[in-house]
Amino acid sequence: MIFFVFSYNRGPHLKNCIESIEACAPGHRVIVYDDSSDDPETLQILGGIEARHEVRRRDDKGSGDQHGALYTNMQRAIDSLEEDTLICFLQDDTQLVRRIDNQDLEFLKNQFERFPTAGFLAPVFQKRITRRRTLDRFIYREDRGVYVCEHRSKKQVAGVFYSDISVTRSDRLRSVNWQFVPGEFENEQQAKQQFLEMGYLFAPFAMWLPNPPAYRNKKKTFTFRLAEIVNKAGFYPFEIMDEGSVQRLRNRPKNQVPIAEDFLTVKVKGLKSPWIYDPLRRYRLLRKLAKLEAFINRVLNKSG
Repeated sequence: MIFFVFSYNRGPHLKNCIESIEACAPGHRVIVYDDSSDDPETLQILGGIEARHEVRRRDDKGSGDQHGALYTNMQRAIDSLEEDTLICFLQDDTQLVRRIDNQDLEFLKNQFERFPTAGFLAPVFQKRITRRRTLDRFIYREDRGVYVCEHRSKKQVAGVFYSDISVTRSDRLRSVNWQFVPGEFENEQQAKQQFLEMGYLFAPFAMWLPNPPAYRNKKKTFTFRLAEIVNKAGFYPFEIMDEGSVQRLRNRPKNQVPIAEDFLTVKVKGLKSPWIYDPLRRYRLLRKLAKLEAFINRVLNKSG
């Protein structure tokens, strides 16, 4: 399996992500795509990683959307492959949380062989912060050995057919002439036309780190900065699961959706639970303030 890791100005998070792959999937190929980071700490860490793995940097500074050049780099990644192989897409604020063994690799391989229209698999745990009614939509499919998300709302969402953090095959994407476009929701719509519902692994092996610093279009609004301060955004890596914890994960009832807080331990003590992954997520007042700030900015831009 090849791990593609996408990076921008979060050096400690990137270092942790790469070290988790080295610990949990030794011997697998790792390629980092960096989106023109300019933070000195990140650049130093990239230099250290480059001594062990391939690092591909962007020379142009254009971004295009709130994810920077993420989707451009994802497309470059799959276009660079000539071989037919399993791919795992990760980002610098994610990590592997347990060792990937032959049982995992065989399962992933068989998913794509048994189901010719399987496109993406999600290797992550679920978030407790997600509303209960959303978690209840995860249904275990005996025929596939994975969970699927039965989304009933008309609201546009991602995560039913596609996720940026996913496992796929290079030949499966090429078979439908897949082209990444800016936006997770937009790629969700593509995947819906081409593939089966995305399978969520019964025994996940990756997760987003809680409460990371983040960027929107490589910038931070005033409200976003305030939310990061209020919620103490920072670096909160996970402990690698021991064998007992992995067995507990694999032996649980099938109707028990794997929630991160039930199986994972953050190395830093005192992080408020449930964990958040967006600093605007915990407090409604901050979300209202963010909408007000966005409205004011739109008015000012029009008047300018």
